[in-house]
Amino acid sequence: MSPRRLPWNNPDSGAWKADANTHDLTVEINFREASAWVTALADRPCEGHERRVAELTLHLATAADLIHSERDVRQIVWAGLLHDIGKVAIDPRILNKPGPLTPTEFEAVQQHPSLGYRLARTAPQIDSETLGGILHHHERWDGEGYPMGLIGESIPLLARLLKITDVYDALVSDRPYRAAWTADEAATYLLQHSGMAFDPRLIQIFAYRVLPFHQQPTFPLG
Repeated sequence: MSPRRLPWNNPDSGAWKADANTHDLTVEINFREASAWVTALADRPCEGHERRVAELTLHLATAADLIHSERDVRQIVWAGLLHDIGKVAIDPRILNKPGPLTPTEFEAVQQHPSLGYRLARTAPQIDSETLGGILHHHERWDGEGYPMGLIGESIPLLARLLKITDVYDALVSDRPYRAAWTADEAATYLLQHSGMAFDPRLIQIFAYRVLPFHQQPTFPLG
């Protein structure tokens, strides 16, 4: 994804309305197709966190002027819905544990990006950039993430986008081990970890250009 503004994300363009409708239709179709595939694979509805991450990532990529084709939309939708698909292979007792994980349990959880990559690459609809987003969405800007310890811009761009939206949605959602944070608390956390866990440029865009105007749902989810 390289920066370029298209008519459908440029309100000054005369083609804004028609192209926006076309874009929304494409997003809806992609959500339906991807959701059906996830549901079949995981034997559960694709909802909640996955959909919110996909939507937030679309918002962030648009605000960062990174979407320049319908292919980019498709990659974001698929990566957002599939980023945690590897968790289907992890013991749910670990995933739903209300207390701290043991080192062994945490190591098991850390396998989910690699497991998700292996599952997702069996689908012909999934391209290499989408797979990179799934595999690397737990990398950190400072190189302390997993599974490969990539650093800075060596982390695929889609994975850097997902890192932000995945963490934000996790923070503002109830978890077995803690109550949901407020949006302000989550935004403060993200900004405090800019340049450490997160791409500093993308964090600024997310905090100041996406969150103040974000309302769910914006895109049709099918």
